[in-house]
Amino acid sequence: MATSSVPRWMQARALRTMALAVATVLTVLIIQWGGTTLSQWDERIGGLSWRFGAADQQERRVVVVDVDEASVQSLGPWPWPRERMAQLLQRLDEAGVGLILLDVLFEDQRSGDQKLRQRLGSATPTVAAQLFSLDPEKGPLRGGVLQGALPWKNCPAASMAALGYLGSEPGLLPPTLPVGHITPLLDADGSIRQIPALLCYDHQAYAALPLAGLLAQSDAQPRLVPGQGWLAPQWWLMTGDWRVPLGEQGQLRVSYQVPRAGFLSISAKEILNDQVDRSLLKGAWVIVGSTALGAADAVPTPQGGAVGGVEVHAQVLSALLDERTPYVPQAARFWPWLTGALAGLVLLAGLRQPRSGWLLPGVAVLLLGGLFGAHTLLLLWGHWWFGWVTPGLFTVLAATLLGSAELVRVRFERERLYRNLASYLPETVAREVALRGPSAQIQAARREGVVLMTDLRNFSAYCEGRPPEETATVLHLFYTTAELVVRAHGGEIQQLVGDELMATWTGLPAHAAATQSLAAAVELYRSLSAQLPTVSSRRTPLLDVGIGLELGTMLMGSFGSAARRVHTVLGETVTMAANLQKLTGDLGYPILLGPALAGYSAQSPPLQPLGEFLLPGLVRPQTLYAYPVEVDQQHLRLVLGAENERAAG
Repeated sequence: MATSSVPRWMQARALRTMALAVATVLTVLIIQWGGTTLSQWDERIGGLSWRFGAADQQERRVVVVDVDEASVQSLGPWPWPRERMAQLLQRLDEAGVGLILLDVLFEDQRSGDQKLRQRLGSATPTVAAQLFSLDPEKGPLRGGVLQGALPWKNCPAASMAALGYLGSEPGLLPPTLPVGHITPLLDADGSIRQIPALLCYDHQAYAALPLAGLLAQSDAQPRLVPGQGWLAPQWWLMTGDWRVPLGEQGQLRVSYQVPRAGFLSISAKEILNDQVDRSLLKGAWVIVGSTALGAADAVPTPQGGAVGGVEVHAQVLSALLDERTPYVPQAARFWPWLTGALAGLVLLAGLRQPRSGWLLPGVAVLLLGGLFGAHTLLLLWGHWWFGWVTPGLFTVLAATLLGSAELVRVRFERERLYRNLASYLPETVAREVALRGPSAQIQAARREGVVLMTDLRNFSAYCEGRPPEETATVLHLFYTTAELVVRAHGGEIQQLVGDELMATWTGLPAHAAATQSLAAAVELYRSLSAQLPTVSSRRTPLLDVGIGLELGTMLMGSFGSAARRVHTVLGETVTMAANLQKLTGDLGYPILLGPALAGYSAQSPPLQPLGEFLLPGLVRPQTLYAYPVEVDQQHLRLVLGAENERAAG
């Protein structure tokens, strides 16, 4: 059978290139059709990185003053009267805090507003809160007074559009009091991973509460500058010595690097009752909020569980102070391609190793771990959010397709090896050799069946003086015809040695093996007699065919060292068939049978017993039988004439 002229490494390269191309196309299609879902998985799994960078020390610069359950149970339900809020702010003033951020809305009129207004105008810088609406399905929202617009003529490009607002009660807040919004930006799972740093309403921009606090502590006017460089964000919000990285629409990513236990949270009850060490509050930036059940301000975060929104603001403010606010750099658009190409190269390198079929899944797992580790390292060290799910998806697809392609290639190579071996060995032996490693042990088994030995008589003399191409053509005709005839009658070629051929019929009942082998012998003799050259002379006798058959037990298998083995068939049955084939020329019968096979031969045509013969290699005489076969008379005359002419010469 013809084999491919393309080198094996070229076939492997084509399959692997195709696998990587398909993995790339599938990744692009998944991103195109399920980009939102993929992004959510990136956020969820990538958020685990914060746990590896959790700070050991507590954050003392940012303090949470919590109206918790203990405060509500002790001092009354939330929301509290304005007098109590004014008293809380006074206690914070007395403790010497540096900044107060109120994560509290004062949207309706209540008693004690005048006292709260006076306290809001105290010496301690204070930032109030207001809320915007971003959901068009909830309809327009408008209430209270909107304050705290940034000193810009129009909304910048790095801002999100708000649809409504809920401000403070008219006249409650001093006109110059800084105000920041507490509008959440919820992901599909309800978690807060980003906040809208800048919101646009009625052509004016408003900053988030932590950002408004930072701006209140800076004397410089805020500026919005496009990021320059591959590792820069889309926008920088500059104010004084601080710069805040923002996304394309002004998103500010929340850093959860500080664990929940890392923040100092003081119950509002303890402050009102003057039961807290004021040194903990002196100079601190305080965020006042409520985590009580009645506040309805609990949101899930990547740190697990539901927390009050005040803790989210604390995380943002702490990151702003350290300039470790994470952001997506502009080079992130190339990150999946670069890491995907690297992953593809590593996977290809893994395929070059032995047992790559087993190695490839392990390499893929290591690559996934490496991608997550790179994402974590870049996030904690450079505060860059590159993500890893997209290259991880490509890695999984590439490893799966490369593994499948490798299995196909190996299967193809084994089949090709099997087909090549099957042209030299019996099919069953070729398959075993293709799938089994080398061995120095005897690998043989007893078989019951018929052995057929055939020989191209006078072939050596025929070859004398003839070109090797001509004799090779004759031998090729002999082998090809014999193979077709034996296969057609259910036999199997075991050996081709010189001008001799051995075939066997095993795995069949004795009568079936006898019937099929004898039919094959007759057809083989007739076919070869009609096809072999009929030119003869005194020096070149006519070619003829002799066939010997016997039924019995044989040992079939492979023998020899692991470096060089041979497949053969051994036993008395083989010896009998070989001797019978050699006697065909001396006795003048083309097909001879041993006694065991003769016992299973059909009654028609009747066998001709030839008497007992002591055959070489055997110790007991054996009765031989000639199987009658019709011979082409012209061919017989040519054979006899050639024999007589040679004898006379």
